[in-house]
Amino acid sequence: MDSIQPERGIAQAARQLRLVKKASRRFLALWVIQDMVQENRQSRTDGVGNARARLDDAIADPFNHDWSLLYRGNILDD
Repeated sequence: MDSIQPERGIAQAARQLRLVKKASRRFLALWVIQDMVQENRQSRTDGVGNARARLDDAIADPFNHDWSLLYRGNILDD
């Protein structure tokens, strides 16, 4: 009977380690998903800011003679 007790302890430890491994994988997966979502949000806001900055630079450039930037969405587009 003494030889059975260590085997039960090892089996119980193996079960607990599998649970820890599963929980660790779930945590890492959620961490990656959160990071991807946060990165996606940041890239969307950076993209809008960059587009606005490029438009402002184009309008402010004294050598840019493309006046269509000033009439975007105006009646003249129709």
